[in-house]
Amino acid sequence: MSIFRGTTATTWFQALVCCCVTADNLSGFYYENIESRLNAIQAFERDLLTYTNHTVQQLKLMTPLLSKLQLAPQQQATTSSSSPPSSSLSSVQINGGTLAASCREVPATTSGIYRIDPNYPFQEPMAVYCEQSYEGGGWTVIQRRMDGSVNFMRDWQEYKRGFGTLRGEFWLGLDQIHRLTNVARHELVVLLEDFDGGRATARYDHFRIGAESVNYGLLELGRCVSCSAGDSLDIHLNESFSTYDRDNSKALFNCAAKFGGAWWFYRCHKSNLNGEYLRGKLPESQDSKGVMWNSFRGSLYSLKSSKMMIRPVGKR
Repeated sequence: MSIFRGTTATTWFQALVCCCVTADNLSGFYYENIESRLNAIQAFERDLLTYTNHTVQQLKLMTPLLSKLQLAPQQQATTSSSSPPSSSLSSVQINGGTLAASCREVPATTSGIYRIDPNYPFQEPMAVYCEQSYEGGGWTVIQRRMDGSVNFMRDWQEYKRGFGTLRGEFWLGLDQIHRLTNVARHELVVLLEDFDGGRATARYDHFRIGAESVNYGLLELGRCVSCSAGDSLDIHLNESFSTYDRDNSKALFNCAAKFGGAWWFYRCHKSNLNGEYLRGKLPESQDSKGVMWNSFRGSLYSLKSSKMMIRPVGKR
């Protein structure tokens, strides 16, 4: 690269010396002074070229990021073993090409996996399962148990990132749940079913968790406005999330290690929908274990299914 329109600084300076300096002058201190200036210009050229090359490399590194901020329609979401896989992903775009901020804004009536972007363009979009048939739709499923096919006895990092499959059993991830519930006010609904065909609901008009710096604490939980299952979550309000390898409970022992799964344990729990999948009635030796919602079937019963869903509060 040159700043002299095709002629290097070295060539330009050499020509100037030939035109303006006589042979008598090219001796001693004067010659050394010119040579020193010439060397300085050559060094400047090298530095300028190096800086230009570095700038080009930085632009190459920025290109993928810029591309992610302008995702093309139907682009497949990347998946990894540490987050819920997202097969048959739909990228429904609105407002001139931007992704929907939530399942409530997805202009589709079919439940399924969609890519949403709650706080564009500051973070990457996320793949979620949108439930569009329950109570007007627009729900983001953050937890689902249905057949015991996924092990929920996971460590802190896995609960942070999420695991399972979005079309089956999964935990969306504490990072994602925190992100969603803090970008807008959300309500929560918990759908439960036992092995006798009984179903119940607990619906809260506000739900928010904190960041990892406060152990993803259950910071806000509104009134249970539709509570056929009873309220077994309110007692967990203001409690930190705990896993078997990071116990943040107030008990004298490790709640997650003793009862299984991971939850907002205190001393220890009235509900634990991430407990071991144990199928129905439990013996006394397994009291308070299993997929549990105490006010629905008690502490000696492990539920058949559970689904936790959140939705932004407001008109669709």
